Parts: sequence; C-alpha cells; structure tokens
Amino acid sequence: MNFLKKLIPGKSLKYWFLFLYFVSAIGFVIGSLLFWGPIRWTIDYFQGEGASEKTESLIINVFIVLILLLAGSISFFISRRYWESEKQSKKWVIYIPAFFFAAVLFLWMNPQYIPGKSERSEKISLARISFVFGPYPSKEQIIQLKKEKFSGIISLLHPAVIPFEPKLIYEEDAAAKDAGIEIIHAPMLPWVSQNISSIETIKKLLATGKGKYFVHCYLGKDRVNVVRRIIESQNVSVDANNINTYRTLNEIKVFAEGPLFYLGKAVYLLPHPSEEECLGYLLSGYVKQVVSLIDDASSENLEITKKDSALYSTYAMDFIHHPFDLQHFDYTKLSEILNPLSSLPKPLVLIIKTTKPKETGMLVQAIKSTFSINKLEIENIFKPEKVERVYPNIFYGPVPDAQQSKRLSLAGIYNLVFLSPKSTAAQIENESGIKTHFLNEKGKLDSLLFNDTWYLCGVPFERTGKLFSY
Repeated sequence: MNFLKKLIPGKSLKYWFLFLYFVSAIGFVIGSLLFWGPIRWTIDYFQGEGASEKTESLIINVFIVLILLLAGSISFFISRRYWESEKQSKKWVIYIPAFFFAAVLFLWMNPQYIPGKSERSEKISLARISFVFGPYPSKEQIIQLKKEKFSGIISLLHPAVIPFEPKLIYEEDAAAKDAGIEIIHAPMLPWVSQNISSIETIKKLLATGKGKYFVHCYLGKDRVNVVRRIIESQNVSVDANNINTYRTLNEIKVFAEGPLFYLGKAVYLLPHPSEEECLGYLLSGYVKQVVSLIDDASSENLEITKKDSALYSTYAMDFIHHPFDLQHFDYTKLSEILNPLSSLPKPLVLIIKTTKPKETGMLVQAIKSTFSINKLEIENIFKPEKVERVYPNIFYGPVPDAQQSKRLSLAGIYNLVFLSPKSTAAQIENESGIKTHFLNEKGKLDSLLFNDTWYLCGVPFERTGKLFSY
C-alpha cells in the first residue's frame, strides 16, 4: 500500500480504483453504442466506397481513441466530483454506470434486440433436406421453429467468442431441449482456417440428413453465408425471398494487397485475399470459380497455393491453379491460360499475389481483351487475308478500308495504328469512328499493352514484333 501511495503521490489507491471503475463501465457503454450506430454506418459507407482493410482498421483505431478519450474525460470529471463532494446523496452516483453497463451487457447477451441483425433469408432445398438462414433465435422463436416442423437447428456460435456466445450456446441448448428440437453444433470462428471440422459436419448432414433445418450465427451474416455457399454448390434449387444478402465484389475496390479490377462479363482480378477478405467476399456465395495465377517461383508461393487448394476444397469452391510469372511477361503462355477460362462459371475470380506492381496493368488489359474480343470475328473481316493476334489487345493485319474499319470498331477494336503514313486515314476515321494514329516504325509500342484495343498495319508483320520490349 505504501508503495502504491509513493507511486501515485497525493492520490489514494481507492480514488484510482474508482476512476478505473468509471472508465471501464462508461467505455463499455460508449463503445457499444458507437459500434451499433456510427461505427457500423461509417464502415458500411467506406466499404461501399471500396476502402481497403487497412483503411477500415484505421477507422476502427480512430474510434477506439475517441472512445478512450470520451470515457477518460467523463470518468475523470465524475470521479473528481464524487471524491470532492460532501453530499450524502453522492453514493447513488456510483450505481449509474453499473446500471448502463448491465443494460448494454443485456443487449449483447440477447442479439434479437440488437440493431443491424439480419432476418430469415431464403430457403435452399435439396431432394431430402432444406435450409433456412437467419440470426440467433430467441426461446420463443425456437418454439415456433418446432411448430413449423423444423427437424433441427444448426448453430455456428463458437464458445471462444466470449463472453456472449458461450452463454447463448447454453441458453439455446436448454430452450431446444424444452422445445424438443435437435441442436447441431458446427462452431465457426470469423477466421476460416479454424472451421474444417464444422464444414465436415455440414457436408455430412448434406449427404445423410433429412428434413428442414434453421442455420444461424450471432447476427445471421458472414458465417451463415459461408454455409449457404457450401450448400448451394450441391446443385440445389433456391426459393429466394431475400436473396443476395451476401456481399459482392462490386462493393469494394481495394484489398490489403492491392486494388481489385473488374474485367467485364463477371470476371475479376484480385490480389491474394486475407482470411477475412476471403470469408467475406469469396466464400459467401457470390463467386462461383477461383483461378490462381500465382507463380511457383518461390517456396512461399508454393505454400500459398497449397493452402488455397485445401481451403477452397473444404468450402466446396471450384479452384484451379495456372501459375503465371507476372515479372517475366509471356503473352503466349498467358493466352494459353486465358483461352479456356471463358467457358468457366461466373462470377469468376483470378488471383495474383499482389496487384501493386506496374505489370498488373498489362495483365488487366490482356485479360479484358481476351474475354471481350473474339479473334474469329476479326479474322472474318479480312478473309481470305491473314490476321495475327500480336497480344490479347493488339491485332495485326492488312490495311483496312472504311467498311472494314467500321466492323473492327463493332468487334471491339477502337484504335487503328498506321506504322507508315497512309492517305486514307482521315477518311477511315470520319466514316467508321475508329481512332487513327501514325507511329514511327522505329519507335517502341509498349504503351499500347497497358490500355485500350489496337489494330496495327502498314509494315510487314515480321517488323511488328521488334516494336515491343516484351
């Protein structure tokens, strides 16, 4: 005690305990209220604007500092007034934070009263079994599920999410026992690497179960969407009341390892996602196919691919690995990889390790062109003369007339490049709308790889390859 008095001169230990009591109670109340309102609204807004995970973390940290400052300031003021006051009635002040603390704790322990939870979503039906998804059910709702002849409840709550979920698990088990309905525990944490045994429980039920089941987590959001994705992969029919409750890749523009790119026709290029990003955006039901382009140049990359293969297999997500070295750009190999992908189910996600390098721009343009331009259409314009696809977004062929230029534009080629001057260029541009350019054949054409679509003509084909560094 003397040591503490020396450590905190002029203040008694009792005063500091009082101050910490006020800080803890007031901080918990303020933090919960901000989380249910302003924090959630702010995060939802920035997610809609495509903010990265780092930005979201920064926002959360700002709110934490704000909560600490508010709680500390209010607690300092109250504890100081309480300590200095001579009034007998001051003793009642000490119970006020405890009352609000208990009220907020009650809300956390009863998620049916918390704002922002989801409602029951769509019914997914197989031949023998069907599923309905939603948030944590109250005792009354569990009784109603029994009346609606549900065969059981699948709980995704995890006892490690303390202090709320262990208590909710215990209460749900008791309520289900009283109602006479089965509880199947498939506990999931918000981190996908911990959920393998629970996924196996779901898959076993899909293979052998019968009847109708209610699937829930705490608020009926990310964790139930993961289970829904696994079930939907089993060739099921969906009776959609509130379909599309999952997050889509259109809601975000940046991941931790770089920006996302929409390549058209429900095809996306992503940096390798973190576990949280994977759970929220790739495994929640929106994406149908994942293709990894991460190269095999290092043991680290090989380990990433090995883990990805196991992860997506566990979650019944179609996964293919086609290694591609982004630093040593080989368009021939890239074309071999991309050509078969057009027939894969969409939405389709292509993944590289990071989208921050400058070469990503070439990859984006190459993929866009591969999916948007049909080489056969271009060849038909000039038959019987030959057309070459120099790069996915660049074609070479004979000098086009006005009609052929117009057909090129309709086929997705928006720039005509004369590698030697042609007098017909102005006429072609006026009649077809295609943009015409004159380039010195001794120059390099590397900039064409990064954007738009191009048709080259005016010099022998053998010379065009020398106009690119790649």
